[in-house]
Amino acid sequence: MNEIPIILFTPLLAGVLAWLINVKGARELIGVIGAATPLALLAKLYSPIVSNPNNPLTYKLTVSGFNLTFKMGMLNWYFAVIASLVGLAMAFGMVSTSKNGYDWLFALISYTGVLGVFLSWDFISFFLLWELMTFASFMMVLKRNRHESLKYFVLSVIGAYAMLLAIALIYAKTGALDFDSIRQALYMDAMLGSISKGETALIFVLFLTAFGVKAGAWPLHVWAPGAYSETDQSYTAFFSGALSKAGVYGFLLLYILMGAKLYYALGTFHGHLTFAYIIAWIGAITVVVASFLAVLQEDIRKLFAYSSVGQVGYILLAFGLGTGLGFAGGLFHVLSHAVFKGLFWLVTAAIILQTGKTEFKDFGGLAEKMPFTFAMGLIAVLSLAGIPPMAGFASKWLIYEAAISAHMPLVAGAIFLGSALAFAYVVRFLYAVWFGQRPSDLEDVKEAPLPLLIAMAILAIPNIVFGIAPGLVTNYLNKALGGQIVGGNYYKLVTQTGTYNALTVALLLVVGLAIAGLIYIYGAKARKIPVTNTYQSGNPVTEEFNLSIRRNFYLPLKEALAFWLRYSFDRFYERIAQLSEDFADALREGFYNGNVQAYSWYLAVILLILALWGVL
Repeated sequence: MNEIPIILFTPLLAGVLAWLINVKGARELIGVIGAATPLALLAKLYSPIVSNPNNPLTYKLTVSGFNLTFKMGMLNWYFAVIASLVGLAMAFGMVSTSKNGYDWLFALISYTGVLGVFLSWDFISFFLLWELMTFASFMMVLKRNRHESLKYFVLSVIGAYAMLLAIALIYAKTGALDFDSIRQALYMDAMLGSISKGETALIFVLFLTAFGVKAGAWPLHVWAPGAYSETDQSYTAFFSGALSKAGVYGFLLLYILMGAKLYYALGTFHGHLTFAYIIAWIGAITVVVASFLAVLQEDIRKLFAYSSVGQVGYILLAFGLGTGLGFAGGLFHVLSHAVFKGLFWLVTAAIILQTGKTEFKDFGGLAEKMPFTFAMGLIAVLSLAGIPPMAGFASKWLIYEAAISAHMPLVAGAIFLGSALAFAYVVRFLYAVWFGQRPSDLEDVKEAPLPLLIAMAILAIPNIVFGIAPGLVTNYLNKALGGQIVGGNYYKLVTQTGTYNALTVALLLVVGLAIAGLIYIYGAKARKIPVTNTYQSGNPVTEEFNLSIRRNFYLPLKEALAFWLRYSFDRFYERIAQLSEDFADALREGFYNGNVQAYSWYLAVILLILALWGVL
């Protein structure tokens, strides 16, 4: 039995059934089974895939005369299993947050689309499933916010046309659409040079645009904050955690198919591959710009949306280094980002579900009311901020080591700055939402429902396991990349420039926490006091007086950045859209004026032109 078609189409079938049946209970059961099936089959395929890395599982399908090829090698399996893990968590989350078949239909269709992109081995199936994924995610946003969905749609269309044009150019030059033939043809052409430098650069820019849109890379990221915020937040866990990886996978595909050709055509710059250097700096700028914007947000959904954009920037930056260690770090961060960002969105879903609020000014003191959700949020915070022994630290450590080894100190500086900014915005999330003064209208808040808690646990466990035993991931990546790139064992990572022992750090952390606990229990006497047991300028305060950091905490930073915040690609694109709309309105009013005499003149002019051309 070939498992690939079952992996691909089970979520799609489950989504259609859930939508048709649309009965509470049955709808959710079908959705969860449909989401769990790919993960179960991928787990079953682990041993065959690892033991036969040069013999990928293949499935061919003929549709309307087109031969579609799907392959599962080690890298395809890696991306597919990450998407399936987040997909299963999304399904459990939607049991609590979604109340209709519409959401299940399009969420599971996009799940199939993402898996199809990762397993496609020709540009026909790749493009078709890319568009299926985009359409389904667009429908999820459209249901809740038309303006943001249109912004996502327009940029996705630009990306789709760019990809289509690039594919057409490749087909015109190589006569092939399957990846094996294209890779071989472009490798041979790298020696022969029949595809010019300008044509190669054009194909590169077109793919850069297509994959950059989906990954949310600067300056094509403007759709992400709105789209991530304006949909079911359980689905956003998949949207941000897995679907954005389709763009990342596209960048990887650039290396696989065109690496040699791009190297010979574009050469090097300061000792680095020129095309890789461009990708590295796009990633570095994405990290810094998105992280600054995340710090300034007052809505937790917007904060995590910009944060997601910034974290994907780390992956592009790592791929742009163009070294084995850079790819290992980037691929590890694909996994880390999926599990900690997916977890963040599920925590956000729980907060919104239980409080109905989204802005920092309305929160405070929720840790006491939602202790399990708080624990899950804390794991996500530690992992995203790059604090050991979480998975996020291990992957960022590898990326930093790769940047130093590649002699790119400015890029390494972007990693440091991005990490500092990430720490700044997650600290605010941690304190403003969970600790301090609690607004009176949040006194009756309850813990998140069980399915949502299960969803969070599904993504929290990998954050801890792959953080304490990062060698589980790097050993697999060594095999996938074909060499001993990262040394060490399950608990220790060794590179040419450093060593990180996650188990030792974890044990030290446990001992430290135990000592702190003992001091708390047996140390100085403590007594519980109300939040208002303090004074403001010598005057006692009331319950209504804000004592927390939830309002305008980073206002001084915003004022300091006021000059730079005047420039926005979002406003720039909005202005272009408005000018285009005004121009189209002027044309419509000028030509379609309802005057029959005018239409007669149009017809006469067209006939005259055709006659002059000799058509008539």
